[in-house]
Amino acid sequence: MFKHIFRKNKSESNKAAQAVQREKFSKDLDENIKCVQEVLAKCCDLESRPIRIGRDRQIRAHIFFLDGMVDSGFMAANVLKPLMLLDPGDTGGPKLDDEILNSLLPAGTVDIVKSPNILVSRILSGSIAMIIEGRESAFAIEAIGWQERAVEESQTETVVKGARSGFVENIRVNRSLIRRMIRYPDLKFERLNLGRITNTEVNIAYIDGIVMEGLVEEIKRRIAKIDIDGVANFGMLQEMIDDSTFSIFHQSYSTERPDRACSCLLEGRALILMDNFPFVVVVPSAITHFFQSAEDYSSKYVVASFDRLLRFVGLNITVLLPGLYVAIFSYHHEMIPTELLKSISQAREQLPFPIFLEMLVLELSLEVLREAGVRLPRPVGQAVSIVGALVIGQAAVAARLVSPPSIIIVALTAIASFTIPIPEGSDAHRLLRFPVLLAAGAFGLPGIITAWLMLLVHLAGMRSFGVPYLSPISPFFLSDWKDFLVRVPSSFMKKRPIQTAKTNIRRQGSWKRGGK
Repeated sequence: MFKHIFRKNKSESNKAAQAVQREKFSKDLDENIKCVQEVLAKCCDLESRPIRIGRDRQIRAHIFFLDGMVDSGFMAANVLKPLMLLDPGDTGGPKLDDEILNSLLPAGTVDIVKSPNILVSRILSGSIAMIIEGRESAFAIEAIGWQERAVEESQTETVVKGARSGFVENIRVNRSLIRRMIRYPDLKFERLNLGRITNTEVNIAYIDGIVMEGLVEEIKRRIAKIDIDGVANFGMLQEMIDDSTFSIFHQSYSTERPDRACSCLLEGRALILMDNFPFVVVVPSAITHFFQSAEDYSSKYVVASFDRLLRFVGLNITVLLPGLYVAIFSYHHEMIPTELLKSISQAREQLPFPIFLEMLVLELSLEVLREAGVRLPRPVGQAVSIVGALVIGQAAVAARLVSPPSIIIVALTAIASFTIPIPEGSDAHRLLRFPVLLAAGAFGLPGIITAWLMLLVHLAGMRSFGVPYLSPISPFFLSDWKDFLVRVPSSFMKKRPIQTAKTNIRRQGSWKRGGK
């Protein structure tokens, strides 16, 4: 019995495979219909119906579409009705194709397809497939009608003053948002497909003549090397194209804001868009980008510079403060003023745990609370955060399990981590404080210095699509420091970053199209 079932399933799969492998249509309408039905067998959302074309209903045809992927009202008004009013004339010659194309002008994109494989792919993408009797081709009529999210404000990169639009899951809408901001003929979008099964559409956006030399070809090469069934998440694509896979630092960063994406294009960088995901990836990137916010260019340069310096301070607090606290109070008491040392010593009297273990437990508890707050529904998550931060913290101090200074240090570290505007940068620096804390607990300040030097060596050896990750710090480019830790007035930033725009550097003043 099992052999019979196995042979039956194998024969069905072989039929489907033979149908997929067909490269051309037959003139027999029934055979073409059977071919499509075999490929899309057991698909309950596949809708098909026979129709007759022309006023006298002489021409037999058949249409296929997926329920929920096609706008039925659009199909009835702009596809079926014009076909019924068609006067085909010569039903067997090439004139029929022209008549059908002219009658379907309201339907938008209409393509003549020569291969059943391509036709099935177009059906799965939301098109209406129409096969006509006696013709070795078919028509793919675009009538996409699935539900999608409207353009809304970015949830991950909020600003007080700036654009409110954010990318959505539809790649076409995302392309249009970029086009609306850069109305320039040399803005190019190149299409690729990723995944043997998902066949996900991927676009590479760049400005011809400004983009870094060789960058687009390198992106294509890295994406072409990805051999996978499908990409289920945008982060998977980032990991697969990064230079250093095992580093906790992203060599590319994502953004949900069209204005930020367009600014990167104007600097000579490229964008990677993927269908079904409301983010775009910016390449190449450097560690300096994690200090920059979209709001920096909407504020006065003095305010923007002050905010960037605050983020730099917040970064150092996030990574170093817990380790410094443990190192100084464990090994270097002479560095603490006497009154402060007495105050903290009194607060730590009769505590059961050493300061290193106390800080490690508190930091891990903070990460648990953060993860719980993200995963729970928003109203409940806020309540859990308040209960965890206030009630549990106060109860731990009252029970003399932890000291109040340790609670203050952990709270300052948590607040400082939120000053980093790019999520990828915030996640990496949050993780860094644990190895720094371990080094401080084991060796004191020499351990922190050693860990910091090892981190700098690691960052100095990293590249992002050929661009040094520490640029413009190393290699040193003074002109690029105008938009690094501080932001000078916009009128002084006459050139693009040297690392990414080597052929068309000037962005203010006279320049020629195409970078010549």
